[in-house]
Amino acid sequence: MSKKIIIFGGHGTGSVIANAIIHASQNGYNDVIFSGFLNDQGLDKIAGLPVLGSFKDVNKFIDKGYSFIFTAHKIGLQKERIDLLHSFNIPDKQLAKFIHPFSYVAPDSKISPGCVVMPGATVSSHVKVGPNTLIMSNASIGHDNIVGENCFFTSNSCTGSYIKMGDGVWIGLNATLRGRLNIGSYSAIGMGSVVTKSIDENELWIGNPARFHKKVNEKITY
Repeated sequence: MSKKIIIFGGHGTGSVIANAIIHASQNGYNDVIFSGFLNDQGLDKIAGLPVLGSFKDVNKFIDKGYSFIFTAHKIGLQKERIDLLHSFNIPDKQLAKFIHPFSYVAPDSKISPGCVVMPGATVSSHVKVGPNTLIMSNASIGHDNIVGENCFFTSNSCTGSYIKMGDGVWIGLNATLRGRLNIGSYSAIGMGSVVTKSIDENELWIGNPARFHKKVNEKITY
């Protein structure tokens, strides 16, 4: 039986994933069906797709048997967003797992509830991906990685092997990570960066080679 999916989020990541689910359905993958968004901006539609209610309506849809994907990730607010998701108390069985049929996930890798693997993405052997992590189009995750919950691998990012990654990590567009590193929770890596060293919690690293730039929750004044 197909799962009816509701996405927490809106324009951007949410609508991109919604359309990927629709595309998968059009190509014969009917395990999940997109139903609509929960969004707090008072909209009726997002990218032409229906908004079913706001975040506070989640219990109504849990009781109706819907499953959920959480896409409201944001650099500097990952801890708060994870706490928000946990506050909904969604049963694990109703956290939707969407693996697009045009992606590759090794048979011995574990993709947790709530995760998304988008078209062209690859997850190599013996990888463990924590709940509610988003792996966007053409992202590549090397073998034997351990990934925390609510991480975000943006398009075309490339992650080496034997990396231990905490919760709420954000990997920017086209970023590359050398293998055998530790990446602390709620850290972020800027687009195009090349990471050759381990990163502590709550740090933003940018550049080639990547260097510490600031704490992710700090504002920069010039």
